[in-house]
Amino acid sequence: MAIDRGGQARACAIHGLVRKGLATCAACAVGCLLGLIPPAAWADWTTYHGDSALSGVDHSSGSALPFAPAWSVPGLSGKIWAQPLAFSGLVIVATENNDVYAFHEATGAPAWHVNLGPPVSSSALPCGDINPTVGITSTPVIDPATATLYVVADRRSGSSANRTLFALDARTGAVHFFRSVEPPGDIPLNQLQRESLALDRGRVLVGFGGNDGDCGQYRGSLVSAPADDSGANAVYTVPTTREGAIWSGGGAPAVDAAGNVFVPTGNAASSDPQSYDHGDTLEKLSPLAAELDYWAPASWAQDSANDADLGSVSPELLPGNLAYQGAKNGNGYLVSTTRLGHIGGELFSAPVCNSFGADAYLNGVLYVACSSGVHALNIDVTNHRFAARWTGPSDANGPPIIGAGLVWVTATGSSKLYGLDPLTGAVKVSQPTPAMEHFVTPAASNGRLFLATGSTLNAYTIATAV
Repeated sequence: MAIDRGGQARACAIHGLVRKGLATCAACAVGCLLGLIPPAAWADWTTYHGDSALSGVDHSSGSALPFAPAWSVPGLSGKIWAQPLAFSGLVIVATENNDVYAFHEATGAPAWHVNLGPPVSSSALPCGDINPTVGITSTPVIDPATATLYVVADRRSGSSANRTLFALDARTGAVHFFRSVEPPGDIPLNQLQRESLALDRGRVLVGFGGNDGDCGQYRGSLVSAPADDSGANAVYTVPTTREGAIWSGGGAPAVDAAGNVFVPTGNAASSDPQSYDHGDTLEKLSPLAAELDYWAPASWAQDSANDADLGSVSPELLPGNLAYQGAKNGNGYLVSTTRLGHIGGELFSAPVCNSFGADAYLNGVLYVACSSGVHALNIDVTNHRFAARWTGPSDANGPPIIGAGLVWVTATGSSKLYGLDPLTGAVKVSQPTPAMEHFVTPAASNGRLFLATGSTLNAYTIATAV
């Protein structure tokens, strides 16, 4: 088998950065090039945007190949709002009919399928934009150490609903266990489990907000459930009287190396500057969902009054103990993850765009998910500043990822997949696709790009595999 030395070197460079403190970059590079560090460690996409920092970078791409469709599986049981995952040679995708499918990464041939119970009819909900049923909306997460896939299904329960966490064997679909993760004291039909799942120190993190339209009484919350089904759930609930969704436009909690969890909240009840209620706030939580610190822009009350969610996009963890937080209010913010600074305590802010979902970061450049088209920002982690680099096509509005030397972003309104030059934003690939749901983002693994469109799973060849 031919070895792509250039691709391995790129993987080694990333490996040296990620594993800083476990091995020197030089030793890591030698190990990679000699084949001592198995490339399979980089070949899986097991969580939303690829890793716990939400960097959105595919580490398994080797030399770029001419872009080409590889295979497509149409006619799945329901609409797909979640990002596909890749693990152990399989691509896994979940639908709003509570079906989970696995297909072989190389060919698209079916591997396994499981249904997790009856979904909730959209007509039973007081409002919303998912139809005709609501089942699995969030992106699942895989623990590669145990080959366990965690997925939350919205299941019909009489005239109500219950959010149920399932632990499945990621290789076979066999159910290991299931348990309720319904937040205590909520009204189930008023809640939507939109935020993608994350893993943290043996816990599964599950975020809750409201249906589209924010109708009915609900409060945002983050449930921390034991990944081994041992013990009780822990819950953080936003201390407001109403709303404060934890939804991130389908993004996920960001988790740092120490296990700290970062989640933003949406607009909440209070618009009185004297009655701060943790709406439009970046929360720092423990793995057991206890609040450790928080930050909110000085405009939090005005933002809450105008539905200008801080919580529309996940935070992006950056080098130097920094995080970038976007918002619906059009601004971008840099904050310190070690001392968030409470109200008005950001290190830097500037107008960027109206943002949803999650961003991507590589080599000092942040690629921001904007409703007006992806924006690239140069990040100065030393002086705590950022500046505009380029703006992509105006319809390239999905959460971007990076793979095979390009920035990949969907145009959800015009049914298109773009591959953009990371230095200039120039269009290198423009691929028509079937219609997509809100904030759809692709995944990448082993030289393939995977994109869920409506009830279809599509695969494209973008590179050799490392």
